[in-house]
Amino acid sequence: MPSQPFRHQPVLRAAIYGPSRQIGRWQPTCTTWCTARRHDLVSVVDETPDATHWGDLLHAMADGDIDIVVIASLADLPPNRMARVETIGRRQPTRRPGLRAVVYGPPWDVTRWGHRGVSWCQQGELTICRLVVETPDAHEWPAVVRDMAAGAVDVVVMGSWGHLPPHRLPRVEVAGTSPPGLPQPRVAKWYRHRQ
Repeated sequence: MPSQPFRHQPVLRAAIYGPSRQIGRWQPTCTTWCTARRHDLVSVVDETPDATHWGDLLHAMADGDIDIVVIASLADLPPNRMARVETIGRRQPTRRPGLRAVVYGPPWDVTRWGHRGVSWCQQGELTICRLVVETPDAHEWPAVVRDMAAGAVDVVVMGSWGHLPPHRLPRVEVAGTSPPGLPQPRVAKWYRHRQ
């Protein structure tokens, strides 16, 4: 029986991110996560109360300097940051007239999630820039990140965290979650079989 070829996994460059007032809580957790996953740790970013470092991190991801941002908890992302990813919930969205939005999702059930995303944006008085249908190789995601870094997009609206392909780069990983990126099992399986 012939041996399987060795598939070399590229080393991903990571930045650790969290609130400055609690650096002793999240920094060790995230460093351990990066070491266990063999990420190349290039930066530790402790956020200011006005979330000024988030924009710098977005630019680094858009420029290809960072592949992964590791956080200890979703709660460590500043709530008032732009750009942000929001999922459609059961409650009404907060009205934020004029913020620019992209509705984003997987290539199946586009009509369903697209309609829900557009309705969500209309209820929140967001300005819809476009609807992005992701490809199996996560080809569309880098352009969305570039638009967020450039300030052309304020909010990415999705039906579920699971609509983000688990292998997309750049991405945010929450330390301790498995697999990273919080994909739904159905989504992870679909993307895995089409890589």
